[in-house]
Amino acid sequence: MHDIPRQVLIRLPILWGVDLSITNEVLLLWIAAAFTFVLVTLACRRRNPIAKGTFQNFFEAIIDFLDESVGEEILGKHGRQWSPFLLALFFFILFANLLGLAPLPSHVKAMTSSINVAAALALVVFVITIVVNIRTHGLFGFLKKFAPQGLPFVVKILAIPIEIVSWLARPLSLAIRLSANMLAGHALILIFLGMAGSAAWLLKPLPYMGAVIMSAFELFVSFIQAFIFTLLAGMYIKDALDAH
Repeated sequence: MHDIPRQVLIRLPILWGVDLSITNEVLLLWIAAAFTFVLVTLACRRRNPIAKGTFQNFFEAIIDFLDESVGEEILGKHGRQWSPFLLALFFFILFANLLGLAPLPSHVKAMTSSINVAAALALVVFVITIVVNIRTHGLFGFLKKFAPQGLPFVVKILAIPIEIVSWLARPLSLAIRLSANMLAGHALILIFLGMAGSAAWLLKPLPYMGAVIMSAFELFVSFIQAFIFTLLAGMYIKDALDAH
């Protein structure tokens, strides 16, 4: 897959080993964040309690769906408390996914296809679940979750490392699932476009049709992957809030 090379737009100093320079990838993340802030604010900012117009009704349908499927069904009484975070997470991932469908393959890409971005999002969810666990159950109560109750002592000793590995695998699975799905879809689109450039004139419509079909499918995948990431984040937070 052709990837956009990282370009430094504004050179900034290195602080504590971290290069603070603004690159084209950072700019794309800012664009996704700006879309999230502006569009959701416009959709939710209304005087009339009833949504009017296609734009507001579209966003309200998505918000209601997330509130019901993640907030109410998974988090239950805690759904209202975590709804702002989960909605912000969903829309940011969604817009970051949709950037890859912009017809500027040499300048714009889906930043969620980068394992670094996906891992950073997964790490945010992972840290939040640890903080919620400790705040809700205390440090000792959190550590007790790694030793399942009701098991013989020898089996419990063997189960502890398995539980630790299972816990650490959560952010890894979140990151790989999101990054791999977005990377694969956009790679296929670029492959079809490359085939169209090298194919005979009589066969050119076929790869173009394949690129159009894959673009439509990627639009669906962008929504699905944003929802799955948000759904799993809600499940992990729910697990952190539960006693067992």
